[in-house]
Amino acid sequence: MLKSSLFILLGINIFSDNILLVFITTLILIFLNLKYKIDIKKNMAKIKFLFFLYFMTCLLQIFYTQEGRVIFKIYKFYITREGLGNFILNFLRIYNLMLLSWIVTTKKLLNGKFNKYQNVIENVIDLVPQALVMIKKRMKIKWFFRYILKQIRVKN
Repeated sequence: MLKSSLFILLGINIFSDNILLVFITTLILIFLNLKYKIDIKKNMAKIKFLFFLYFMTCLLQIFYTQEGRVIFKIYKFYITREGLGNFILNFLRIYNLMLLSWIVTTKKLLNGKFNKYQNVIENVIDLVPQALVMIKKRMKIKWFFRYILKQIRVKN
């Protein structure tokens, strides 16, 4: 029952362009996360940098969409109603995907091939801030991948 309802919520999240419907999906997913006692604050702390990148990417949607009804102008950029709608819709979709993934991870709903990769993916997400620091230090790509793979092996 949980798998099918999560699959329906995923479908709504991906295929719906209605902001209200996606927002209701967000509320349902937050409720499910609270019901299954998933620590949202701890999970957000793990991926705060990645979440910041998602937020900034969605924020660019406001400036990228320049046609439509203008709300106000910042220098040469117009903040339009359509751009704001795109921002909200994309941000909620990404947030919903994170909420869905936390439920799937906590309830261990993926079996078989996908279950094997779950820990590796979690470790890679945890290493994103370290990876960005290593890129900033201009580390050679070979040593960069060796460091990441070594950290994944140590954590497993």
